[in-house]
Amino acid sequence: MKKLLLVPIIAIIVSCNCKKTTVTEENKKHKEPLFEVLSESAYQGRDNETFEIIKDNASLKELYKSINNENVPTIDFTNNRVIALFLGQRSSGGHAIKVKNITEKENKIFVDIERIAPKPGENATMAMTNPYSIVKINSNKEIVINK
Repeated sequence: MKKLLLVPIIAIIVSCNCKKTTVTEENKKHKEPLFEVLSESAYQGRDNETFEIIKDNASLKELYKSINNENVPTIDFTNNRVIALFLGQRSSGGHAIKVKNITEKENKIFVDIERIAPKPGENATMAMTNPYSIVKINSNKEIVINK
């Protein structure tokens, strides 16, 4: 009887692949996502396609004022940056601008932009739109926007 109880216990101990890991500052940095979308909309953007890199609170407040949004997030600009992507005015709905991908290479952050348009035959509102996206980058490295 003792042997029958001992076999499952040994099997559990042997099959446990437990590794002791140490959490370092380097690990913490890489576990945090490289970006976070703060705000995006099809309306309230700018008439022309533009991209901005925001490096201070005053500029961030002006940006949010320009899109008629009073809910300005608190950003630590010693460790983060904010990018604002404006698609420009469009004659219908279904358009958007988003961050497609962000990669970190050497001392730079490369941001790939995705412009979304309605597909032919797809239903879209017949209203003027001005899509935008505001994204927090969890790094203070130089940002390169790939247009």
